[in-house]
Amino acid sequence: MRSMQLHSTTGLRALAALCSFATTATVSAQSDVVPAPAQSRPVAIIHAVVHTATAAQPVISDGHVVFDGGRIVSVGPGMPELPANCEIFDAKGMHVSPGFCAFPTSLGLVETLSVESTDDRAEFGELRPEAVPAVAINPDSDLLTVSRAAGILLAMPVPNGGLVSGTASAIRLDGWTPEALTIDPSIGLVMTWPMVDPARSLVSRRSPEEQRKRAKEDIEKIGRFFDEMKAILAARAADPTVAHDERAEAMRDVLSGKDPVFVQVGSSAQIESAVAWLKARGMRAVIVGGEGVESAIPFLKSESIPVIVNGVHRLPGQRHAPTDAAYALPKKLADAGILFSITTGDEPAHERNLPHHAATAAAFGLDPEAALRAVTANPCAIAGLASRYGTVEPLKSATIIVTRGHPLELTSDVAAAWIDGRSIDLTSHQSQMKRKYETKLERAQEAGAANDAPPVKDASE
Repeated sequence: MRSMQLHSTTGLRALAALCSFATTATVSAQSDVVPAPAQSRPVAIIHAVVHTATAAQPVISDGHVVFDGGRIVSVGPGMPELPANCEIFDAKGMHVSPGFCAFPTSLGLVETLSVESTDDRAEFGELRPEAVPAVAINPDSDLLTVSRAAGILLAMPVPNGGLVSGTASAIRLDGWTPEALTIDPSIGLVMTWPMVDPARSLVSRRSPEEQRKRAKEDIEKIGRFFDEMKAILAARAADPTVAHDERAEAMRDVLSGKDPVFVQVGSSAQIESAVAWLKARGMRAVIVGGEGVESAIPFLKSESIPVIVNGVHRLPGQRHAPTDAAYALPKKLADAGILFSITTGDEPAHERNLPHHAATAAAFGLDPEAALRAVTANPCAIAGLASRYGTVEPLKSATIIVTRGHPLELTSDVAAAWIDGRSIDLTSHQSQMKRKYETKLERAQEAGAANDAPPVKDASE
């Protein structure tokens, strides 16, 4: 027995050493930026161009923002009445706006796509509503600091894979632990709707008939699952001794219509099928996609369905589509009066390009302030966080950025940022590498200048 215990202990040590070795590269690449402390005194940003991201007063040309205790207390033109012990940030020539919101995203769930051990985006199975991204967020991810340096202060990570992938979570991009980052662990269910219109492609492995049959089976599978979850909740309401079911509890607010279902689609037929199916069951839909959205605009408007445009920097999905179809889609949604937001639809490492997607939409006809709302106020409204985040207004969270230039301009950079009033360190791995090679260049230039200098003659000559 003793030798078995020794063997077991040795095996555990070997396993621990192996795990340590396998994760060394991942751990060493983690961010060493220290999370910000709580706001300790009032802050007044003065002489700034304030972009409130509200429809009533979108821009204040020479304005101020005062916040205390993590919340905005005053917004308006001119100089404010300064509280005692107030820190003053003179932003003359700069712009203030809400921090950008990435939704949906994989930020915090994956670090390196080529390293499986850093990828927590998906669980096993096709129906897993209990998968909650908030518990898997890596607060030390380098990608969080890189995104913050681009002005992204909020994110809604989502799982992927399967028919019912899990729930979406809302996080702030600063904190010591996943719990500290989490704003709301569950803001709605994430689904991928079956392809009800067959893909006609030379590389397709299934015939159109087989694809239709598969889609019908998947929709029926989803229906049976939703019915089962609803029955479990009804049974627990009638008899509290009925066993707790984590999957059913994860769907409680969705089945009641309190939280929406974020449906990932790729065609207008999928949009109409998904919305009709969810509406018949008393649930709310939010469409996540790009392809098929334009042709479904009349339907989306009639049903008052919000849309998350899954990337503006895309090529047309069909041969006959205009080359600027993706760039102009946000303007068409705005003209139709449809609530929409913009995301990158890209790898988490490229989430920093979010404001550039909104800027492209503005370049192709969308009002610049509407484009700003598409990455600030609108995603927060769609996620159910509008009462706390997304705009620069009194009583809202002081989650804001100061930029040198308009927030969406490609040449603008973030000069300062606050999350819930906490002053954020904008250092990232990329900024450190930039400084490293700037120093290398400076030293090379100094060495070159020294080599080019004429030789110093000896005084005795």
